[in-house]
Amino acid sequence: MRRRTSLAAALALGTAWAASACGIPTGKEPEIFDDAPTDFGESSGTSVETFEPTTDAADTVGNFLKAAAGDPAGRDDRLNLFTASTAEQFSDPAAGIHLVDDIAITVVGGGNPVESANVTVTGTIIGKYLENGTARMGAPSAYEATFRLRRDGIDDTWRFDSQPSQVSLDYQQFLGAYTESPLYFQADQAELLVPDLRWIYDDLDAEVARRLQLDWLLRGPSDYVGQSARNAIPTGTVGATSSRDGVIEVDLTLGEPVDDRAVQDAMAAQVAWSLGLSEGFVLTADGDPVAEGTLESWRDWNAIPEDLPQTAFFIAEETVWEYTGDEVTTVSPEHSFVGFSAPGLREVSIGPADQIAAILGSGGGDVLQVGPTNAALGAVGGLGASLTDPQWHPASAIIVVSDGVPTVVDPNTRTVVQPLTVGEDVTAMALAADGRRLAYVEDGHAWVVPLIVDADENLQTGDPRRIGSDIEDVTDVAWSSENYLWVAGQRGNDTLFTVGFDNARTSVQPGTSGLVFSDVAANPADPVESIVNRGDPVLAVANQTLYRIHTASGPEGVTNGTAAVGGTAPFTVLR
Repeated sequence: MRRRTSLAAALALGTAWAASACGIPTGKEPEIFDDAPTDFGESSGTSVETFEPTTDAADTVGNFLKAAAGDPAGRDDRLNLFTASTAEQFSDPAAGIHLVDDIAITVVGGGNPVESANVTVTGTIIGKYLENGTARMGAPSAYEATFRLRRDGIDDTWRFDSQPSQVSLDYQQFLGAYTESPLYFQADQAELLVPDLRWIYDDLDAEVARRLQLDWLLRGPSDYVGQSARNAIPTGTVGATSSRDGVIEVDLTLGEPVDDRAVQDAMAAQVAWSLGLSEGFVLTADGDPVAEGTLESWRDWNAIPEDLPQTAFFIAEETVWEYTGDEVTTVSPEHSFVGFSAPGLREVSIGPADQIAAILGSGGGDVLQVGPTNAALGAVGGLGASLTDPQWHPASAIIVVSDGVPTVVDPNTRTVVQPLTVGEDVTAMALAADGRRLAYVEDGHAWVVPLIVDADENLQTGDPRRIGSDIEDVTDVAWSSENYLWVAGQRGNDTLFTVGFDNARTSVQPGTSGLVFSDVAANPADPVESIVNRGDPVLAVANQTLYRIHTASGPEGVTNGTAAVGGTAPFTVLR
């Protein structure tokens, strides 16, 4: 893969990314895969679907496998509607809820018996939904259960003789009823938040949803995100939310006193972003006000800027081209690096002050050159002969794949700092805007690993997680939002996907059958709209032809006038 996303000034609100499209319609708003409400943190206002026992045995069991969805406080009440006794206790919420896909329900003996029935359910357990809102996906395993049902007569509803030891939920119901509700935690001591993907029932009352989100936040980050982020709110803190005259009040009783203004700001940023408080809030700690404002007051704590322009860039004829909604060009008054040209130019990444990290190919192997666009570039020594995917990291560093190993480079001294302990045969790489997560491709599979930045701004890696476990022959990855990745690979006839950071959801890009993509680059989605899992534009390369990817209509070839554009190595710029 070649691409990419510049992380220059990722901690600041910036001017914009770049992306556009030659001969492609302009003014196109980001499109959404999931038909879900966009009022983050509020009730959707739709009628809540209920699942209860019926006079049909199979339907009753099917409804039971959907009834666990909803307000977790009422879970056992909903499930006990199916049992003969309301005294029954279901599995411990801490054990989570099994997510079961490919469900098949069979009434033993067929039909709909009069007084008793045995109903067998088979399917595949693909993960768990945990009480902190995390979806933990795992290796698929077989699910099989037999439910014994009874009733007095044919006009009566069925009830269970006994209950399963583990609560399960139809995965398709989860997909339809739960929406993204990411929490946010502080990246070490920086004024920067790292998202922690959670899922919340889509039709909770707004106040109930906020209380649930706050409870999750106070419990701290998930194990995975906790490798590269911390909770600024002290352990042992309890909290409550209320609303007065349209202003949300969040009251914390701290586990230990916090007098540091910087820590209080981090606490407020976490609360504002995690609860989606765009209309105004007041945060109190131990009875004292410590912050007030709206999410916009802490907008620059998110590394993805708002209002990214639909502009992108690519390489053609050993030159950097700009792609806007109106044209492709090698002249740009806004971007000094457009038109940059060098013999053997293969890939470019843009850093602070329009600095360039360029990979130049030659008969003696690849060379990484770094420097300002208006001055001579300097080569970085100590790297291998095969280089790809230079990425600017906020910690004054460049990460580049050198002979299959992601390697940290100091752009100021143009020297190698260290290799990262992430595989030995990496073929593609994409750094998240926050600089705390690195997506990469190895052995035809997509992975994400946490990046840890210590007090001296040294980089370390955490535990990798495979993304898109059923997608093979992966060639490239790109961040489509702070919680989703574009993955170019193979699953049946499909070749381009968006995959949730936790693998809970995968969406197929229509119209990609027959196209094998070598490169993908994208603007990330606006993080304020938490359920939007892609930004605009998205550029991809197949057979050295440049395509713009639209949600419903499929790929559309980029043109320069009437001629197809044969560009490679698309990238976007974030700052």
